[in-house]
Amino acid sequence: MAERLLIRALKGGKNTKIVILNGKNITKMPSVLEKLPGLKTLYLQNNQISKVCPEISNLTQFQDLKLREFYCEGNPLFLKQPVSAIKQEDIWSLQEITSRFIMNQLAEKNPFLMKAIKWYPQVRSIISQGRKCAICEKFFLTIWLECVEFFPPSKNWKISRNLQLVPLRILICSYKCFYQRNPNIFGIAQV
Repeated sequence: MAERLLIRALKGGKNTKIVILNGKNITKMPSVLEKLPGLKTLYLQNNQISKVCPEISNLTQFQDLKLREFYCEGNPLFLKQPVSAIKQEDIWSLQEITSRFIMNQLAEKNPFLMKAIKWYPQVRSIISQGRKCAICEKFFLTIWLECVEFFPPSKNWKISRNLQLVPLRILICSYKCFYQRNPNIFGIAQV
């Protein structure tokens, strides 16, 4: 049902101004929102949203939606109820260790690696999938911890009085970084 409504909204393209998906049992924020540049009002109340879609994974992308009204009460993600994390040992594969080293050396403009990487298209392909940790800002290959950070909504949004913060998906490279996070960052529990 929600999928059909989103497809209908996409057909409206630039002209779609309002998307109402209240009570549709949606489990994550719809990823197609970025394809609706004219969207001004978004209703996601009373769903089962516990994840932010990967396509909207930074503050700029979320603010680029140019929403004026955003309603999202009654979703688990917005309740900010912490769940205890069980610390697991960070045991990395050889590919992860090597990829992290190469990506971080390339970020520091290591001249030897900058020249050598041109000769290894398979390595370039693998490290192109790397991500940057939101805490330490080092690169990593595998997503270790998916989290959300809550930030104040844009001042020009019309929102419910009780909505103080909006979630943004972030990635953290290890439990070491997870325990150094600020209090507005929460891990997403896999239930």
